[in-house]
Amino acid sequence: MDAKMENQFQRFCREELTYLRGGVFRIVGNDADTDDVIQNALLRAYRNVYTFRGEANMRSWIYRIAVNCAFDLIRTRERRNKANEQYAANPPESKNAEVEKKLAALERAVGGLPTIYREAIVWGVLSDLGGKAAAERLGCSENTLYQRIHKAKEMLRKAMSPEVA
Repeated sequence: MDAKMENQFQRFCREELTYLRGGVFRIVGNDADTDDVIQNALLRAYRNVYTFRGEANMRSWIYRIAVNCAFDLIRTRERRNKANEQYAANPPESKNAEVEKKLAALERAVGGLPTIYREAIVWGVLSDLGGKAAAERLGCSENTLYQRIHKAKEMLRKAMSPEVA
């Protein structure tokens, strides 16, 4: 890694880690998984920095890696849960079971969105960032961010409609 990229990477870790952590937390839902995802994403970015072509901001590139790692974790968690369900003698029934099913379906639907729409939802809707800051993190204009959010919501409505299930 050349000195310029090393400095960019270190600056990102100093200045942006809190925002990255907040966004990843909103995807994975707990501190332990958030820390694992962040560590995995930064390690992956550091190891593959030679593939960074400079066409986008390094910050956007690392955010994309982190979001992808977070959704990889969710997919792995879901596969593991499905595998474990077959061994449950009496699955627990609760009042929140229906809500949990809907949230899981929404999580799957968000995870199934194309990357640009998934990132728009995560950073533009689920994070604490304003529109301008979220657009900057994603390397696009605010207008583009809002268009992507609108399109993502349409895709989620379609994926979550009862006829599809």
